[in-house]
Amino acid sequence: MVIKHRGLEVFPAINGIILALAAFLCFLPFYYVFTISLSEATQVREGVISLLPQGFSLEAYQTIFRQAAFFNAFRTTVIRTVLGTAVNLALQATFGYALSRSYLKGRKIMLIMVVFTILFNPGIIPNYLIVRYTGLIDTIWALIIPNAINSFNVLVLVSFFASIPDSIEESAKMDGANDIIIFWKLMIPLSLPAIATISLFISVFHWNSLMDGIMYINKSTLKPLQVYLMDLVMRTQTEGLTGGESDTELTTITIQTAAIFAGTLPILLIYPFVQRYFMKGIMLGAIKG
Repeated sequence: MVIKHRGLEVFPAINGIILALAAFLCFLPFYYVFTISLSEATQVREGVISLLPQGFSLEAYQTIFRQAAFFNAFRTTVIRTVLGTAVNLALQATFGYALSRSYLKGRKIMLIMVVFTILFNPGIIPNYLIVRYTGLIDTIWALIIPNAINSFNVLVLVSFFASIPDSIEESAKMDGANDIIIFWKLMIPLSLPAIATISLFISVFHWNSLMDGIMYINKSTLKPLQVYLMDLVMRTQTEGLTGGESDTELTTITIQTAAIFAGTLPILLIYPFVQRYFMKGIMLGAIKG
């Protein structure tokens, strides 16, 4: 009994140390980027790297905030994230609720089709042709509509909606409620953990998405933030290979890190507000499903 008791005490301690180390390793690159963004460009070029900013300077942030391209990209990404989350969540939630009803005709076939799209992706070229022929190229909808339905999110919502007792829906129907009222006033409030979790998934996807911005957007004023950051990094690498240097120092490493940090910060600030729903939604959807 003594050996077993000691083992139970040692395991949480070791587990905590491992998790703390993993968290530190995940946090370190982000902190490193933040430190470089606050350092003077000359110190960074000389290879002076420390846990604290070298020659504290806000010049990098002042530079990117003066750039119209950064604000255009930031605005596009914010609009895309807000609008895309609303549209995608509405479609996925209603679709998931419909598939969770056992009395829906053709339910099994539709579930098979949803799973099929997870296993077999149509590919880049068919997606591009559809977006092009529907006239969505160089519009904000090209970044939203092609990703309107995510099969994984739909299956999570199906599992969660199915875990809600049928007696609640039956009681509401006896009181004269139709499907829209049941979904909006009963299912949505009861499914807030799952809704918050899926909302976070969708928001992070839209904020970090890169490929669709490269494929579907040609106008410089509509390019999303991730494309702007990629162009910034590629510009620096190209100048490094050719031996060139920007007169305005727009493409120095400090400008890169400042833009990356400024582009990452908003999504990090949102996460704490939905964190309590996040784990609860994942666990309930997995266990009850």
